[in-house]
Amino acid sequence: MKNQKPMTDEELSEFIAQKIAEKKAAAIARASKKITPEQGLYIKYRLKCMGMSSADIAFEIGCSKQNVCNVLSGKSHSQRIERAVASRLGYKSWNDMVTELRAMREMAA
Repeated sequence: MKNQKPMTDEELSEFIAQKIAEKKAAAIARASKKITPEQGLYIKYRLKCMGMSSADIAFEIGCSKQNVCNVLSGKSHSQRIERAVASRLGYKSWNDMVTELRAMREMAA
């Protein structure tokens, strides 16, 4: 085992603050991004253009249509539903899709 110099109180406080910030950043990165009802309507529109509906997504993943509708309206979260919707629309993840929707909205404003 290496002989390490003990940390000062200041160094220890800085180290702890850094670790807490890293954990918060990791949790935020894992968390699903919320969508607005307008973004949910656009997602439903995109699904419809592809010949799919909320009921189709629900049937494919084995949940109720209402659960899918709640996720698409921003009322609830389900990683399984979010992952299914994003993949059907050709996105790597739900967060990638939401990020693009936000960018589109900013460009239109």
